[in-house]
Amino acid sequence: MDEQLVIKFGAAAVEALSVTRLVRIVSETLETNLDEFWVAGEVSNARVPASGHFYFTLKDDRSAISVVMFRSDYQRLGFRVEDGMALMVHGRVNVFEARGALQVVADEIEARGIGALQIAFEQLKKRLAAEGLFDRARKRAIPFLPRTVGVVTARAGAGLRDIVRVMLDRFPNVHLIVRPARVQGDGAAYEIAEAIADLNEDGRADVIIVGRGGGSLEDLWAFNEETVARAIFQSAIPIISAVGHEIDYTIADFVADVRAPTPTAAAQMVVPSMAELREQIAASGAALAAGMDRELSAWRETIDDLASRLKHPAAVVRRARQDISDLQEALREALLERTAAARRLMRELTLRLRAPDAEVRELRHRVARLALSMARKVGMRARERSTEVSQLGNRLRAGAASSGVSRRHRLAELAARLDSLSPLRVLERGYAVVTDARDSRVIVDASTVGIGDELQIRLMKGRLRARTTARET
Repeated sequence: MDEQLVIKFGAAAVEALSVTRLVRIVSETLETNLDEFWVAGEVSNARVPASGHFYFTLKDDRSAISVVMFRSDYQRLGFRVEDGMALMVHGRVNVFEARGALQVVADEIEARGIGALQIAFEQLKKRLAAEGLFDRARKRAIPFLPRTVGVVTARAGAGLRDIVRVMLDRFPNVHLIVRPARVQGDGAAYEIAEAIADLNEDGRADVIIVGRGGGSLEDLWAFNEETVARAIFQSAIPIISAVGHEIDYTIADFVADVRAPTPTAAAQMVVPSMAELREQIAASGAALAAGMDRELSAWRETIDDLASRLKHPAAVVRRARQDISDLQEALREALLERTAAARRLMRELTLRLRAPDAEVRELRHRVARLALSMARKVGMRARERSTEVSQLGNRLRAGAASSGVSRRHRLAELAARLDSLSPLRVLERGYAVVTDARDSRVIVDASTVGIGDELQIRLMKGRLRARTTARET
């Protein structure tokens, strides 16, 4: 399409720009008169499609403009931009010719209010906490007296000097493995993570100190990198994080098994003082010796007491013989007393016994008297029972005759009532009984019968079969 057209209206000719030419003029004018700039606003519609470029809208209370940050610049951004953030955006204005849309091509973004590093710190901290990297349950105890201590820090840093000095002062026998790494600047996080992995592969260290001396948030930033956090999390050897001063907190502090406020404090934590250990051993030895003395004294007193109570065997035997003699005498007296008592009881029983013949004669007389008395009583009772039975028979015959007449009258009355209620009487008057031919169910409601159902109709004489052709309810 021509970028400039000539159109004639009547006798006059009018020059017109093409849309492409107009958009290009606007774009060139903006690029010429508005080079690099900073623009402030609030983020909305932030998104990162599959291309990896970052798109969002920057707005204030009256206007809005589209912003794009290409993938290479976005990957260098230290934090994730979210809707609602207040940002400072650096870039150039650009007109997207395909739509004629105005947009800003950003190459740098800074957070307003909270710094970008602080935002990145909080975002990473929240994400790693959700993954469980900070869980207390996975943290391990530091060995009481490690033989070998690994140290990851800068070779010429003040932190290393403090760690070495304190550890050798406290316990000169400890063995140190220093794995130097940069602790500040680009690539420092990778070197720290690689040093941790090297010490794990070496396997001699019982505990590892990772840290450096104090500095600004930017100086300490390597210990806030996700690479370092995951290296600490994956370490098979317990790690002490010793970064900066006591007020400084890094992501490494939250992931490590133990946080030390300073490198010096880490050295004090990792090995005990040899002088203090000697004092403790001496104190424990003295306490043990005193305890043993007390225990031995107690046992001596017990032995002396037992010795004073112990008697000569001959005296014990004489005492036992005397006890046996006393028991024999007491047993003899008891047997004599029991024998005399048994003899007295036998004499008493003998006097109380009577001759068997006299006892039998007396029993026979008693039985004869009882038999005669019972015969008399039985005869009298039999005569009385005969009279009562005769009277009861007469009363029973009279009652049976009277009850039979009454029952015949009652039966006739019930038969008449039953005959009046019989369904056959109803059928004699022209009524019929209708049942379902399938299950002999009596039909009393037309709505329960379907069209085409087969019915049985019972009359006074005979039965009919019918099929339903219509229904009225």
